[in-house]
Amino acid sequence: MDSHPLKTLLHHHLASDASAVQHVPYTLASLTPAALLPSPHSSKWSARITSLLHAKTSDARWAGLCLAQKSALLSQPVMIESAQSWIAVALPLLAVRSLFLPRLNLMYLRTKRKESPPVLRAAIRLLRVIFTTATEMPEFQRQVATPNVAKFTVALISLVETCLDEELKILLLSTLTRIIPIYPTLHRPHQPALTALCFVYLNGNACKPPNAKLTTAASQLYAVLHLTGGKVGAANLWRKAVDDALDFGWTALSSIRTTFLADGRLPQVQSASEPITSVPLNLDRLRCCIVILGDLFSAPVHRLVQVPLGALVKFALALLTCSKEEKVETHLDPTTRMMESLATPRIWALSCDLITALANRQVFLGEAGPVHLTTLQSFGSHLTPSAPRIATCIAFQLEQELTPSERLPFLDALEALFSRCYTTHATLVVNRLAKTVLPCASSVLSQQEETPVVELESNGRSKKGKRVRDFEGDEVFKIRQVVCPTTVDGQIVLRAFAVLQLLLRNGGLSPALQSIVCRVCLSALLALAQMTPASLSPDVRLHALLSATIQKTCVEFASASVDGLSKSLGLIVSTCLAAGTLQHEIEYLLHPRLPPLLRTMPGIEALSLFRTEESEEESHLIKSFGLASVAPSAPPVVRAGSEPVTLLPKRQPTAPAAQPLAPAVEPPAALIFRPTPPAPKPPLKAPSPALKVGPAPAEAPTLPVPMDVEGDETNEDMPSIDLDSDSDSE
Repeated sequence: MDSHPLKTLLHHHLASDASAVQHVPYTLASLTPAALLPSPHSSKWSARITSLLHAKTSDARWAGLCLAQKSALLSQPVMIESAQSWIAVALPLLAVRSLFLPRLNLMYLRTKRKESPPVLRAAIRLLRVIFTTATEMPEFQRQVATPNVAKFTVALISLVETCLDEELKILLLSTLTRIIPIYPTLHRPHQPALTALCFVYLNGNACKPPNAKLTTAASQLYAVLHLTGGKVGAANLWRKAVDDALDFGWTALSSIRTTFLADGRLPQVQSASEPITSVPLNLDRLRCCIVILGDLFSAPVHRLVQVPLGALVKFALALLTCSKEEKVETHLDPTTRMMESLATPRIWALSCDLITALANRQVFLGEAGPVHLTTLQSFGSHLTPSAPRIATCIAFQLEQELTPSERLPFLDALEALFSRCYTTHATLVVNRLAKTVLPCASSVLSQQEETPVVELESNGRSKKGKRVRDFEGDEVFKIRQVVCPTTVDGQIVLRAFAVLQLLLRNGGLSPALQSIVCRVCLSALLALAQMTPASLSPDVRLHALLSATIQKTCVEFASASVDGLSKSLGLIVSTCLAAGTLQHEIEYLLHPRLPPLLRTMPGIEALSLFRTEESEEESHLIKSFGLASVAPSAPPVVRAGSEPVTLLPKRQPTAPAAQPLAPAVEPPAALIFRPTPPAPKPPLKAPSPALKVGPAPAEAPTLPVPMDVEGDETNEDMPSIDLDSDSDSE
C-alpha cells in the first residue's frame, strides 16, 4: 500500500529547514487537492508550515510562505483553519521603518528585521489569497478578514512608497486593485492616499522612458477607486474621474501644441520649463490619460453610469487632426517648434488608442437615453454617428507619407471602428478608405523577380570580350527578399485585409473598387498558397493568420450568389484543405445564415477577372494603385553601347489573340530573323538590307517577337531574292 503524499513530503523533503528550501519546487508540484483532504497527516502538515513561518532564516520563512499559499489555494478548509495564525506571521513582515509608522498609525507592525523582496512577495501573495477567498462565508469575513484588511492596505501603501523594486511595486498595486472591489467600504478612509499614490505614476516622467506595466497597474488601481463611494456614490465618482481625466488630457495636449494654431490663434500657455523637458513630460501625461480612460471604460460598476461620448469623440478628433507642418506668421522658438512637430506621430497613435478603447469597451443603453456602462454590451455601436468624421480624418492621415510604424495604429483604429459600429452610408468615405488601404494589402502581390540587365557592346559581346551567359546553379546565390521584412510590415498587411473585409460588407463601396478588392483577395490567396511562411515574414505565424483572414473574405463574397458558389467552390475547397479549416467554410457555404439577396458582397459573376473585361474606371484605379505589375515579368533589358536595340514585349497569357489580316502571315515563332519563304499569292514586301525591328504597320496586328541576343553575331541578314528578276537574260 502506497504511503500518503503528505507523509512522504514530511519525512523526506521537509525534514529540515534546509531540505524544505531545497525541495520547494518539487513539493509545490506534488501538492494536489486530494493530498490535502482531512487525514491524520493534515495536522502535522499545518504544524510544519507554522514552524517554517517562525524560522530564524529568511529562506525558511520564504519556503513556509510558499507552502502556505499553495495549501490555501488547493484546500479551503486548511486555509480557514490556519488563516488566523498565518496572518499573524505574514502581516508584520510587511512593516516598514519606524519613521513612517506614526504617520500611518502602524505601531503594531514594528519589526526589527528588514525582509528581502522574495519574502515580501510571498507574504503579499499569501495574504491576498486569504482575503480574496472564502468571501461566501460571512463569519470568516467578520472574524478574520475585516479586522485585518485595513491593516493590510495601509502596509501596502507604505511599502509602495518605500520600495525600489518595480516588479514588487506592480505586485503591490495589483493586490490593492484586487482587494478594493471586495472590501470597498473599508477602503473609503484611504481614498485620498490611494489617489495620491496613483498619480505618482500617472503624472508623467520626462527623464526616463515610461514603464508600461507600472503605468497600467497604477491606472487599474485608479479605475476602481470610485467603488469606495458605495453603490450610490460610485456612479458620480466614476463620472468625475472621467471628467478629470479629460481635463488632464486637454491640458497636456495644449502644452505640447504651443506653436500650432488652435481655433485660429496660438494657445496662451505659459511653460515654466524648457521645451526639452516640457514636451516629453506632457506627451507622457497624454499617454497616461489615454491609459486611464481605457481602464475607466472597463472598470466594474454597481449601477448605470453616463458616458460622455460627445466629449470623448471631440478629444479624439482633436488628437487625430494634429498636423506636423502649419504656417504661423509670428516668430516662434525653433527648438520648441521642432520638438512639438516630432511629437505629432505619437499624438496620432494615442488618438488611435483612444478610438480603439471607445469601440471595444462595454456599455449599456439605459431607458432615459444616455449611454450607461455595464459589463454586458459594447458601446461601439453608439459611435456610429461619429464614425464618418473619424473615418474621414483617418483616411486623410493614411493618404500622407507615413512610416510603417505610423500607419499601423490607423489601421487598428479602422478595424475596431468598423467592426463595432453599424454600417455607414457615407459612400465617399468608404471609397476613400478603400483606395488608401488597398495599396497596403497589395504589397503581398508585389514580389516580382528583378529584371536582369545585360550590358552589351555594339558587336554583341561584353566589355571584357566574353559572352554573357547564365551559368547553371546561379539561382542558389541569389538572395530572396522577404515580403514583410519586419513585424510591423506584417501587421500592416494583416490589418489591411481585415479592413478590406469590413469595407466589402458596406453597400456604399463602388462596383469598380469591389471588383478590384475581390481580385486582390483572390490573387493573394493563390499567392500565399505557393509561398512559404519564411518568405512572407520572419514571424512564421503571420502566414497562417493572413491566410485565414483572406480565406474568410473570399468565402464571404463567394457566397453572395448561387452562381458564384459554383464557380469559386473549387478554389475555396482547395485552399481550405491546405489550411486545415475546411469544415467551417463548407458549412458556411452549404448553410448560409443570410439569404444571398440580402448580402452586399458582389457576386463572382460581377467580377472582371480579365483585363478585357475591365471598365475604364477599373483600369484607371488599377494603374493608380500600382497593381499593373501583377502581370508576368518583363523580358530582359539589353543596354547597347552604340546601336539602339528594340525589344518587342512577350505575349501576354491572358490577352486574346489578334485576327491576322492576311493569310500569309505566320505565327510568332516564324518571325525570328529568317528569310521569308515565297508565297503563291502576291508576296509580302521584302525588308531592306539593313533590317530594323520596329512596330508593325497600322493595318497589321502587332505580334510579339522574341529576340535571340546570343545569336546576333552568327545569324547575319540574308538579302531577299526577287523571283521576277531578268538578270540572267542580260
